[in-house]
Amino acid sequence: MATTSGFIFDYAKCVGCGACVVACFNENGTKPPMAWRNISTYNKKKVPLLGYVYLSMACNHCKEAPCMKACPSMAYSFHPETGAVQHNASVCLGCRYCTWACPFGAPQYNKEEGIIEKCHFCYHRIEKGQKPACAINCPTGALNFGEIEEEKKADAFGLSQKTVYPRVQVLNSEVVSSFPEMDPLAAGVITSLNSNRLIEGESNVNGIKEEWPLAVFTYLVAVLTGYIISIPFGNIIDFPFWVFVAIAAIAIILSTIHLGKPFRAYLSVRNHKTSWLSREILLFGVFSVVSLISLVLKTEWLSYLSSVLSILLLVSIEMVYSVTKRKYNAPVHSANTILIALTFATLIGGFWNVLIALLAIKTILYIANNGIQQPKPSALKVFGALIRISLGFIVPFGMVNYAQSFSYFALFASVALAELTDRLLYYNDFEAERPL
Repeated sequence: MATTSGFIFDYAKCVGCGACVVACFNENGTKPPMAWRNISTYNKKKVPLLGYVYLSMACNHCKEAPCMKACPSMAYSFHPETGAVQHNASVCLGCRYCTWACPFGAPQYNKEEGIIEKCHFCYHRIEKGQKPACAINCPTGALNFGEIEEEKKADAFGLSQKTVYPRVQVLNSEVVSSFPEMDPLAAGVITSLNSNRLIEGESNVNGIKEEWPLAVFTYLVAVLTGYIISIPFGNIIDFPFWVFVAIAAIAIILSTIHLGKPFRAYLSVRNHKTSWLSREILLFGVFSVVSLISLVLKTEWLSYLSSVLSILLLVSIEMVYSVTKRKYNAPVHSANTILIALTFATLIGGFWNVLIALLAIKTILYIANNGIQQPKPSALKVFGALIRISLGFIVPFGMVNYAQSFSYFALFASVALAELTDRLLYYNDFEAERPL
């Protein structure tokens, strides 16, 4: 089997002292609390009698690095001599997509600078025949550096099973089978125990609070594509040209607000060969231009071309989120942008029976994903469910089927608000994969 140089971590020897983290601080001048190397623990709340196990993890400089494939601006590259995965801050957008893609939590977002930072393998030391600072300063020998077998994945407790060829070898991960078989409640320091909250890793996907510009951006794109898809089939309303331009402009602004370096947004299409985010941005630009020309010239073949570009754009949006872990149960989320676009296409086209059927399917998906997901749902979940189900199905169903006449504006507003709520809540239903 082929070999390569990489980190060697021994579960049985790590005591969680943090010497490797401090060594990294001192060697590279990083500023706490952000750290290029982090220590995860099974029992992060230190509940007595539950047992302890630690995992020291930094960038594993994968041969097929997910961060490199995901980065839209091609800020990542391999160091020619050591093979280290390096990050070029000068072309970083601060989009944080690499933090979603990396299953080891290696890329760290520097809020002050608006860019990503990460472990660079101490390549300057390796070039001199020295070990990385974290490895040489581990007092127990739990973390080391040397020649390891080249594995497709880190086949060990708590680490991703993705085929990325990480340069890390994990020893004695079976130590987890030695946890004490005692009820941690017996310690008397807690009255209830949610084991998932004690063992799950930290995620860099921040939910609605941090990701709302992305949520609204993807929602507006779905509205625009829904309108374009409806045109070849005929629609009951015709957006003024300036409305399409205004919505597209707002979407563009929102997509750049999310960036740590918004004035570098033009670099986002550099990596369209491997990055779904780069493809999404490129397709959005092409879709917007072609659709605008189509609306002005009202040419039939351009209308069909815009519809095809709409589908490609929506697929690329969904693929952006394929690198994350899903919390929901059904294979498709009710806030899927393709479903949102079809909802608006039927709403704008006046296909009432199809609209109600689609809203019913989406409501069933929503209940399947959220109804049994949390025994004690948060107030946000309850309020969101109230809006989503009432305005997203009950009200439209009643208006279409039982009202002798209804306000199209009221129907549109009801469905639009429900769909926006669902899309916003979607950002609490996935997370980045992290070491446990």
